Amino acid sequence: MKLIIITTPNTYPQEAEAINQLLKAGAGTIHLRKPEWSEQMTNDFIQQIDSQYHNRIVIHDHYQLSERFDLKGIHLNQRNANAKITNIEKVNSNSLHSIEELEQTEKHYKYHLLSPIYESISKLGYTPSITKQQIKTAQERGIINQSTIALGGVSKENIQELDRLGFGGVALLGSLWSEWCKDFNTGKLIDTYLEMQQLCNAIKRKRVSRLHYITKPNKMEPQELLSSSSDYPSMGLPLMQLRNKHASQETKIQVAKELRTICKENNTTLIINDDPLIALKSSADGVHLGKSDMPIEQARQILGYNFIIGGTANSFEDIQRLTNSGVDYIGLGPFRFTTTKDNLSPILGLDGYKEIVARCKEKSIDTPIIAIGGILPEDIPSILECGVDGIAISSSLTLNTNLESERQEKINLIKTIKQQLQKI
Repeated sequence: MKLIIITTPNTYPQEAEAINQLLKAGAGTIHLRKPEWSEQMTNDFIQQIDSQYHNRIVIHDHYQLSERFDLKGIHLNQRNANAKITNIEKVNSNSLHSIEELEQTEKHYKYHLLSPIYESISKLGYTPSITKQQIKTAQERGIINQSTIALGGVSKENIQELDRLGFGGVALLGSLWSEWCKDFNTGKLIDTYLEMQQLCNAIKRKRVSRLHYITKPNKMEPQELLSSSSDYPSMGLPLMQLRNKHASQETKIQVAKELRTICKENNTTLIINDDPLIALKSSADGVHLGKSDMPIEQARQILGYNFIIGGTANSFEDIQRLTNSGVDYIGLGPFRFTTTKDNLSPILGLDGYKEIVARCKEKSIDTPIIAIGGILPEDIPSILECGVDGIAISSSLTLNTNLESERQEKINLIKTIKQQLQKI
C-alpha cells in the first residue's frame, strides 16, 4: 500500500530538516503543498532538501521548478487548473473530491488523491461528502482501485479499512504533522511515520500476487519484446516481471513505460528485473533484484517504501539475508533446470523447497516466497504442498504462436493456476 506525505500549508523554519529526516527514513513520496509561497520561497526550500531525494518530491505550485530540480513530478489542483504544462510526463497526480470526478478524470495520472474520506484532522469542519456505500459501489465497479489514494482523516486506526475499501494508498497530513507543529519533535515525527509505514508495508506484502509471469529474456528488438508481452495483462495475469537485459538504458525505459500503461489498464502489477532506476523512471510498481544486482538497501534508498522490492534466493541463508534487508517478497529457486536463466544456481526440487520453508517457519519468517525456475503446470500442486506462497512461470506460458486458440489456452491455464493458488 502506497504511503504519501503531504506537507502542512504553513511555514516552519525546522520543516526542511524534518523532511530530510523523513526521506532518510524511507519516505517514498512527499507532496510539497505551500499555496501561499512564492516561486522563490519554494525554490529556496527545495534547495534545503538533499538532492539525492529530489526525485521523491512532488510540487503543487510553481511547476517550472520540477524541471529545474528534476523532481518526481507535479500535482494538478484547482488552484492551477489553467497552468500550461510543458512536459506532460512530469504530471504525477491530481486532486478529486467526489466519485463522479474520479470516474471522469483522465487516466494518465499515476494516482489520484480522493478526499475527504474521513473527517479531516488538519482542517476543522472539513467532513466527508462521500459515503461508505458510495465507496463500496465504486470499488465494485473498479472506479476505486490501486491508483486511488485516500486523503482526509487518515490514521493508523483506519488504514486497514481503507485497504478493504480498495484504495491503493493513503496520504498523511494531520495525523503526521499535528503534534510536530506544536513541539517540533522530529524524533516523534519519524516514529509516527515509521509506525504508519509498517502498517502499509504489511498490507503491501499481502498484495504481492501469488502468480508471477516473467517475460523471456531472449535478445528481441524492443517492439518485438513489447508485442510478445503486451497481451498477457489482458489475460488475467496479476503480476508481470519484465526482463529486458540486452537493450540500451533509454530503450529499456521506453519499453517499460509502454508496458506500464498496458498493465495499469488491466490492474496488473509491473515489476522490472534488475534495475531500480528503470522502475523509478517508468513508474513501474517495483523491482526484482538478483544476487549480483544492486543491494536491497541501496535500492530502497533510491525507491523508498512505495515500490515493491523482490529478491532472488537459492538457500535459507539467502532468505534470512533478504528478509533482514526488508524485501517484500522472495523468488526461491530454481525448481528445475531452465533455459530462461543464465548462471543457474543449484536445483532445489521439492525436497529443497520443503526443507527451506520448514526452516522459515521455525524462525517465524513470513516474507512471501514465490517458487521459480522451470515450473510446469503439472508441477504446481506438488510445489504448493511444500508451503510456498506462490508460483512464477515463464516458458510454460509462452506458446509457439499468437493464434486465438493458443490465447484461449493461455487464459485457461492462468485461470487454473489462480484457482490452485486460492486454495492455499
